[in-house]
This record gives sequence, structure tokens and C-alpha cells, in this order.
Amino acid sequence: MTPFTAPRWHRRVYKEPKRLTKKHKYYHQPICICDREIMYTIKVGPSGEKRVLVAVVLCTTGTLSAPQRGPVGGSEKDAVITSQQLEVNFDGNYVNNFETSNGISHQERGEPKQVEQETPVVSQGSDQYVAPDGQQVSINWVADENGFQVQGSHIPTAPPIPPEIQRALEWNAAHPEEDDGGQRPPGRGENRRIVK
Repeated sequence: MTPFTAPRWHRRVYKEPKRLTKKHKYYHQPICICDREIMYTIKVGPSGEKRVLVAVVLCTTGTLSAPQRGPVGGSEKDAVITSQQLEVNFDGNYVNNFETSNGISHQERGEPKQVEQETPVVSQGSDQYVAPDGQQVSINWVADENGFQVQGSHIPTAPPIPPEIQRALEWNAAHPEEDDGGQRPPGRGENRRIVK
């Protein structure tokens, strides 16, 4: 079984992921998003399938989801951290909270969780900041064995299903296809009569 192979553009910037020991089934891989480096863990299953297991984000999620802005000026440039709490325990639990003078707030905590035969650290947290248009933005996120899930009122949602499609879906559910004994209807070129 080979370890996860990063995309070609990624390999130019970072080294290939390495296993911690021969018996580990987790590979730690950095990725660069919006000029910020994030570590995520890839779990390799017994049959070789790969999936992202835990995304531990140690930079503010609000920074990643906020619209990209030009150079910082005014009160943002002079912002200072007004309160900060960072606790990392030997058992894998951690807490990372901070607030700044310009209204940014970040709360994050993580703890080991038994998943199958491994105990990765799962994280959850929230971020708040004021958008350039003055809207208060709040983000809640969880990174666990189900992946990285983000919730926020500013995140776009899918448009509603048009009524015509909804009626067709309801009709299909109410009238399941009958069993035709495995026979398929003839194709376009089959069973054609040639008229002379």
C-alpha cells in the first residue's frame, strides 16, 4: 500500500507525506489555502481506501471564509489581542480562544476520540467577525471522523427545487418502475423495417 500522493502543484511546495511508523495508518499532510498552511490527516483503510479523517485548523476559520480584502488600514491595522487562552494537555486535549480589539473572536477546542482502533483529535469551534459591509458574521464548525463541517448564516444555500421537478420526483416515487423481466426496449437501429 502506498501513502497518499499529493497533487503535482502541491509536491513542488511541500515534501511528500510520511508515515509516523510502519504500523500507523494515518498520514499527515499540509495544504495551503489563502496563503495559510493547514494540516489535515488522511486515514488509509485496510483495503487501501483513503479519506480525510480530521481537519485540525489552527488558524482562524473566519480568515478562510472571509472575502479577500486589500491592504489592511485604519483600526484593523492597529488591532491587538485583548484576551487569549491557549492550553495544550499531554492527553491530546487543547483549548485555543482569543478576541481582538476589532471584533474578531475565535473559540476552538479539541480532544482525542476513539474511532475504530485509533484515537485522533477531533475539534470544534466558532469564529465571529464583522464583514466589510458591517454585517456580523458567525461561523460554527466541527472536524471529526465525518470530515470538516461548517455552518454559518452567510454561507450560500442551494436554491429551492422548481415545482415542475418536484412534481416529477413525487410521481416517480409514487409509481416505481415495473419489473420487465430484465428485457430492455429495442435500440434505435434494432428491429427496423426497410421499406423499398
